[in-house]
Amino acid sequence: MGRQVINPWLLFLPAFIIVGFNSFIPTFYAAYLATQKYTLGVPSIFIGYDNFFHLMFDPIFWDSLSKGFAFVFACLVIEIPLGLALALALHRDTRVNRVIRTILSTPLLIPPLVVGSIWLLMVRPDIGPIPYILRKLFNLNYDIGTSPFQAFFTTVLMDVWHWTPFVFLVLVAARASIPPEPYESAMVDGASSWDIFRYITLPGMKYGIMIAFLIRMMDALKIFDEVWVLTAEGPKKATNYLSIYIVKTALSELDMGYCAAMSLFFLYIVIIITFITLKVMARR
Repeated sequence: MGRQVINPWLLFLPAFIIVGFNSFIPTFYAAYLATQKYTLGVPSIFIGYDNFFHLMFDPIFWDSLSKGFAFVFACLVIEIPLGLALALALHRDTRVNRVIRTILSTPLLIPPLVVGSIWLLMVRPDIGPIPYILRKLFNLNYDIGTSPFQAFFTTVLMDVWHWTPFVFLVLVAARASIPPEPYESAMVDGASSWDIFRYITLPGMKYGIMIAFLIRMMDALKIFDEVWVLTAEGPKKATNYLSIYIVKTALSELDMGYCAAMSLFFLYIVIIITFITLKVMARR
């Protein structure tokens, strides 16, 4: 009896089904809705690319997109260097470092909605410890409900607290993958600590840094849960990031066609930025 050969592509079939159900089908349906004038409870009307045309001249959309980019930039500028510093300080596999790494990784176990609730309690002007400490020590009135800058800064600080441990763990793994021989040779040759970091550690960790950068960039661009709980759109729309604007438009105006167009445009922006980032970092 002959041996039956199984097509290896069948092994990918469950993954294709899951990805298709969770990604491709919603994307195609959103592309269909983007061509419709569709309000919940009202029959849809085909309008072609009018939703995208309206999007191009929507000042709130572009303002939300620019604030989202500012948020992403502020988060990455803090999280990547901080995660790198922690990884270099705690990469050795000792008992103390293992305990510290476990403690530092705790915020990753907390759901985003709970993170937003925790920070909401910590920064409330009446009962929050942060406004109380700042008022007592520096005579500073900290109120995210009235100050746009404080609201924006608080969302950045919350994201840094929540997701820097992720960057830290990725870079710890990247640092552990570098063999010890280059360090031993550099020390024999009398290289300085800066030269070792610049020519051995940093190049050896570049792929880990790239992975952490891309994942955090995409996550920060589509942040919603924590900000929605903490500030919603914030005073003077200071935290009205694009994901917040899309959801508010869907809930208040029920204009699903326009929301689908914004979501698709947002997806294209993320894909383009990711592609450019990969090309630039691969070339370097």
